[in-house]
Order: sequence, then C-alpha cells, then structure tokens
Amino acid sequence: MAQGGQRAHGLDRRSVVVGAVACCAAAGTAWAGPEDMLPQKGDRLVLGDGAKAGQPVTLDGLPVGGELVEAVAVDPQGVKREGSRFSKIILVRVAPDQIPEDQRAHTVDGVVAVSGVCTHQGCTITGWNHDSRRLSCFCHHSEFLPAEGGRVAKGPARKRLPVLPLARGEGGTLMVAGAFIGKPGPGPA
Repeated sequence: MAQGGQRAHGLDRRSVVVGAVACCAAAGTAWAGPEDMLPQKGDRLVLGDGAKAGQPVTLDGLPVGGELVEAVAVDPQGVKREGSRFSKIILVRVAPDQIPEDQRAHTVDGVVAVSGVCTHQGCTITGWNHDSRRLSCFCHHSEFLPAEGGRVAKGPARKRLPVLPLARGEGGTLMVAGAFIGKPGPGPA
C-alpha cells in the first residue's frame, strides 16, 4: 500500500483476481471450437464406434428393437462434435406407434436420439433392453424411457435424459433438427 492508505497503481488483490478470472474465461471461450459444441441444427449423424465409425447413420441401419447406437454429430464442414462428453448421442429405434403423440415430432420413423450422459451423476448410458424399451446406466442403475422423452423409469436419477430432435436427410440419413431439449449432464430434478 502506498503512503496514506492509497493503493499503488490503483490495483488491489481483488482487482487482480477478478481480472485473471475474466481473462481465463474469455480465453476458454476463444479456444472452444466447433468440435467442443453440442450438436446443432443441420449437423448430420455418423456412427460413433465400431468398425463402421464415421459412416452416416441411416434408417436402414437401425432396425426396430435393435441395439442402441452411439452417434456423433458432424457439422457441415465435416468437424465431428466430440470435444465435449455432453455431446454424446444415443440412438434407439422402436415401433413408431410406441412413441407418444407429443414426442413424435422429435423422432424419425421410430428413431429416438437422447443424451448419452446419465442425469444422476454423469456416467455414460450403456444399456438397452429392447423388450422393456429402457436405457440404463450401470453406475447406479437408473433407467430411462427414450420413447417417452427420456423420462426416468427408475432412479436414483430424477431428471429425464435430454432429447435431440431428428430430421430425415438425403438417402435416409439422420440429421439434427434442433438443440437438445433439456440440459445434458447431471443436475437437479
């Protein structure tokens, strides 16, 4: 401190800390690229794993009652949006008549897309029971009904899985029709 209780050069500890936080926040925003963004309207979906990773997801490749499919959104310039774990997408296909009327606008021919991150504590959704039409998280055994807007069927999760609206692209490919409905990741009910 300068003589008489005045601060030298007009800086105090609080100003330095606030400035550093603001600088770091701005730098983090500047460094985030399209690969770090969540899926956006107009992105196409490609297979996220396995021998066919990177190939477009098509309706023909998703049989009714089949296994869950991990997908990745790809922007129009070809950049995969996989920099954030919250952009993880799970696809399942059920008979279209098993989807409630209020959820059908977000699906394509019975294909439902939801966040692949459990809303309880952020574990990855890996289980699919086509008989009960439930997705499951093996960390704490929460179960979700993707055809019913990601509704929780069994806790401890209390918050539904966010739904990603879909559209049909050329040749039966799947496209993103809008942002996730709900915030991906763990959180309060």
